[in-house]
Amino acid sequence: MNLKYRPDIDGLRAVAVVVALLFHAHIPPFRGGFIGVDIFFVLSGYLITSILYNDMMKGEFSLVDFYDRRIRRIFPALFVVLPVTTFIAAFLLMPRQMVLFAQSIVPSALFYANIHFQGLMNYFGPQADETPLLHLWSLAVEEQYYIFFPLLMFAFLKTGGRIALGPRRMAILGFLIIAVVSGVYAELSARTQPTASFFLLQSRAWELLVGALLALVHMPKVSEKTANWIGVAGLLSIVVPVFAYSHDMTFPGLSAAPIVFGTAAVIYAGTINPAGYANFLLSRPKVVYVGRISYALYLWHWPLLVFGKTYMGRALTYFEAGGMLIVAFIFASLSLKYVETPLRHAGSLGGKRRGRFAAGIMAMAMTLAVGVLFERLGGGFYPISPLGARAEAAMEDRSPFSRSCNNSPKGFSAAALNPASACSVGPGAAKGEYDVVVWGDSHAGASFIGIAEQVAALGHTARLQTMAGCPPLIGGQAHRDDMPSWTCTAFNAEVLQEIRRIKPKVAVLVGRWAMWTSKAGPAFTLTSDEVPGGGVRSREVSQKVFAHMLDRTLKELSDLGIHVVLVGQTPEFGRSPGRCVAEKEFYNRSKLGNCLELPSAAADKVLGIGNEMIAKAATSFPGTTTFLLSDVFCRDGTCRAGDGEKFFYVDADHLSATGAHHMSQDPALRAALLKALGEGGNTSAALAPATAKD
Repeated sequence: MNLKYRPDIDGLRAVAVVVALLFHAHIPPFRGGFIGVDIFFVLSGYLITSILYNDMMKGEFSLVDFYDRRIRRIFPALFVVLPVTTFIAAFLLMPRQMVLFAQSIVPSALFYANIHFQGLMNYFGPQADETPLLHLWSLAVEEQYYIFFPLLMFAFLKTGGRIALGPRRMAILGFLIIAVVSGVYAELSARTQPTASFFLLQSRAWELLVGALLALVHMPKVSEKTANWIGVAGLLSIVVPVFAYSHDMTFPGLSAAPIVFGTAAVIYAGTINPAGYANFLLSRPKVVYVGRISYALYLWHWPLLVFGKTYMGRALTYFEAGGMLIVAFIFASLSLKYVETPLRHAGSLGGKRRGRFAAGIMAMAMTLAVGVLFERLGGGFYPISPLGARAEAAMEDRSPFSRSCNNSPKGFSAAALNPASACSVGPGAAKGEYDVVVWGDSHAGASFIGIAEQVAALGHTARLQTMAGCPPLIGGQAHRDDMPSWTCTAFNAEVLQEIRRIKPKVAVLVGRWAMWTSKAGPAFTLTSDEVPGGGVRSREVSQKVFAHMLDRTLKELSDLGIHVVLVGQTPEFGRSPGRCVAEKEFYNRSKLGNCLELPSAAADKVLGIGNEMIAKAATSFPGTTTFLLSDVFCRDGTCRAGDGEKFFYVDADHLSATGAHHMSQDPALRAALLKALGEGGNTSAALAPATAKD
């Protein structure tokens, strides 16, 4: 069944794709351009439901016909973009990058890219702008939705036909309940599991269902004048968030409501008054044309931006990013004319549905085969030098404890705290007994294996307590753009509760202290109600709160008779030393200079404040000592991230397992641990469940 064509809907598609492109190109005013996909979701829900409802009510619905239309709409452009993108990637990407790319081809071709990237895009995973197929997550959400939606709609209509409620009302009620549940889940999960909430169907379904309900509900008839202003209000509800929102906000959930309902309002207004201000503007021929190429434009733009950044070896300038978008526009125009339009009508490929299904399956199979092939080959068309290969391997040289023992902030609870037996090294590890707790953020996870080696060599057991991005401090809150502050506070409270029960001899506190001192700001800051004026998110306040929280933490541990080793953080390099060496070798970028060295003076600008503050705090609490990693990796005015054969870092600031082992050989670490253990209080104790008197 064909709906009457509405140019304003193509206009909405144009708005959706343009704001997404400008956001991805990092054009500053368009910080909220990520809302483009939400517009697409509502439009899709509205259009597909309108078609399905009419077909089903006329008894003309066929599930095979439905998926035939989806294949004709989705497959042609997608299965041109995927092989072309793969070909470019094989020429351009380093072997490790190519393997990661190849691993994303299968999920992209089988429409579960959202699930794949939800698991991949975490604290330890690749950056978004290093992932050429990341944008296909939204396409996967839609296709997963359309696995279930036609069947549910058919069931609701059939059930409604047998009861007094009636088919349409039954469908409205059923989808309304699902939409409310999905919306509530989206709001809750956006706060506790932001990555999953962003990528997964269950938190996005309500957006498609708002479009579906708009198609099913008999909306009240209003005057054309009223419809005009509804359309204007709806368009403003879309446009304002493009400039007012930013990536660090809680999204989706209630924050997506203005865009979702604004899109629905524009669609509704257009059914009554197509000549209204908003709908008239959206129906202009040039705007409509952008809407017609929006699908292909969306497919092409992101890989081109990623490849451009990879080729340049840096972030693109606005001019360069604009050039990539122009190329994407050209490709999308060619795609519409020569790929999508010829293959979209029912007479394509000889007019035989079986042939189209066969062609679709063949396209998927060939794409999957290519993805598996490149993954097995371990890279693209060009090899990398032995030094480059070692540098690439260094970026994967994480201690297994970094990942397996990281307490995820996603929905953290006391029950989710990683068990001591799984996150300990030493003679008491199997029993969950330990004398030393290494407590901190991801830097603690990175350095733990080195500290644990020394602790075990001294005949004791070390236990890791880590949450990425969470400093091991009490008495305030740590605020990060990508993590709700309560998770860190809750994690530290649970760690301290376990410490009170176990009373180990030593606590080793490890953190990226610079994040809360020299680098603190609105995006990364500490606040505390216990400090006058401590609620302001600024660098100066964060430094004051850091000193307060450090004293509070040391006092708490000191009162428990626990000795403390404060570890000064690793020197921070401007970029990953391993990546720098690999790119220098693979792309012959001599301008990168010496990737493994950093002047000590430059490192001190970042580390100095934190090191001074932990040294000062240590003098105030007997039984507290310091161990500065800058003393390990910096000598004779230079900090070194490797020696040419060995690489000490996995990225710009985290130690590799090799680096942690190198640290463990430093006599100062052994001396600090001996001092703490020699003066320490309690004997090793087993971790037992808390009792009522705890």
